[in-house]
Amino acid sequence: MPFGDPFSEGSALNGHLRQMVDDLVKLGIALREAQAEIERLYIERILFSCDGNRSKAARKLGMHRNTLNTKMEQYHLNGDPRS
Repeated sequence: MPFGDPFSEGSALNGHLRQMVDDLVKLGIALREAQAEIERLYIERILFSCDGNRSKAARKLGMHRNTLNTKMEQYHLNGDPRS
């Protein structure tokens, strides 16, 4: 990675992730629930950054467009960057 590993011990991102995980554990959130919510938010943000273009978003996410469509249905996402 050209700017170093963003997840390395002591990095700001690593610290934020650790705090988030600690908070989720304290709230009693199951791993499966946390993974689903993070995936939903990540897909939502990528779709927004791609102006709702599903093909472009799928490429950025590293998944097939059909997989993205299935996940969008699962998470009730419409891909409209205005919503």
